[in-house]
Amino acid sequence: MKNLNLKIKTKIMLMNMGILIPAIVLIYIVTINNLYSNVKKSAIDFLTKESYNAQQYIANYIENDKETDIETNFVNKSELINTFLANKLSFRIQIYNKNGKILADSVMNTVSLYDEDITSAIKGNKAYVVKKFDGRIYILFSSPIYSKDKTLGCVRYIYPVDSGQNLINNMFIIMGIVGLVAIFISWLLSNIFSENIAGPINKLKLVSEKVAAGNYESKINIKSGDEIEDLAKTFNVMSESIESYIKNLKEEKLKQKEFLDNVTHEFKTPLTAIIGYSELIPRLEDKEDVDESLDYIKSEGERLLRLVEELLELSKLGKNEFNVERSENNLKEIVEETLSAVKQRLEKYDIALSKELFDIYLYIDRDKTKQVILNVLDNAIKYSECNMINIKLKRKEDKIILSIIDNGIGIGKHHLEKLFDPVYRVNKIHSRSKNGNGLGLSICKEIMKKQDGDIKVYSEEDKWTALEIIFKKSNVNL
Repeated sequence: MKNLNLKIKTKIMLMNMGILIPAIVLIYIVTINNLYSNVKKSAIDFLTKESYNAQQYIANYIENDKETDIETNFVNKSELINTFLANKLSFRIQIYNKNGKILADSVMNTVSLYDEDITSAIKGNKAYVVKKFDGRIYILFSSPIYSKDKTLGCVRYIYPVDSGQNLINNMFIIMGIVGLVAIFISWLLSNIFSENIAGPINKLKLVSEKVAAGNYESKINIKSGDEIEDLAKTFNVMSESIESYIKNLKEEKLKQKEFLDNVTHEFKTPLTAIIGYSELIPRLEDKEDVDESLDYIKSEGERLLRLVEELLELSKLGKNEFNVERSENNLKEIVEETLSAVKQRLEKYDIALSKELFDIYLYIDRDKTKQVILNVLDNAIKYSECNMINIKLKRKEDKIILSIIDNGIGIGKHHLEKLFDPVYRVNKIHSRSKNGNGLGLSICKEIMKKQDGDIKVYSEEDKWTALEIIFKKSNVNL
């Protein structure tokens, strides 16, 4: 069986009609049945009450005649009794003897309408049946007639329920009209409400098609005050996110191109030097010149190795494979070890060192933290042209901050925001002359983030530069 391809609006309207129409029909049936039952019950209660009055009247009437036996008296006076009851109640009355033979009928020349109600009444029980004849509905109610514990026969009330039937018919018409009006109003409201639902969804569909075609700037404005409005807002956020993501991809593509251009040049410089000196060595005769050429080859080879190692580190960062292994370490000891590693270089460039350190234990990666500090010190020695470096540990709110401050040439404000971008250099020509490749601070930043910390730089051009290596105090073991 094939699925029906119905629109949302049609489905909503069919669903509403499918619920409303059976509900109206059910209410109609229940109401009519209850009304009919109430009409019938009211008639039965009335006839039951009248049957007791008739029993008393008949018993008193036939027992006053002492000269004739009761059964004969009942038979003889049945016509008078029937006439009296018919005139009193104004509907058809019949009287039957104990054998079920009709003795009197207030309406002559008609069939007796004998039924099981008479049989039951002759046996001493009140009974009734409902019949329709002559285009009208009647309740045939039969009640036994007693005298001195003897059943003489029964009186039968043929009671028309015209008023009740008229009430039922009127109710039938009224409920039919009300039902049709309710269905029409429901259809009208369903059409309006379904349009309020389907309309925004159609708008979402059209905008989605535009986004799918690459028009990520498309937005949808829906003010329905319900979940569809929330969905539209979420869709707009998604569209903005996709647009931003595509923009970032384009920017990353440009950065990758710049990165490859820079790396290519970085590789080319040492390789050119290595090849040049290797070609020169066979033509040299002086041992000192040969040794000097070999030293150049070695230094350029080491430079190339460092570049490869830092590129590998950067590659790990890009693939989210960069991990830190924390353990409890004294930050002061790590700083002291790092200073020992650069001691000779500080002396070589006549850079004075001052330090304000204290014992503080942190849960950090010892080697990678040492790498961060070493990189910052190396930059200060190579590029700042300073003659003083101050290293200071301090507590600030929920942080432990290691400050490394030099009194060198500083960094321009327009460079500070991009200083941690991969392959970015403050002075590309100058950094190449110093064997720099622009990867160090980017790696340092990533290491500190992996340790829930950070690294920040502040500077005033021609005066000083300060780098703050920040550790969260939550990593402190006090």
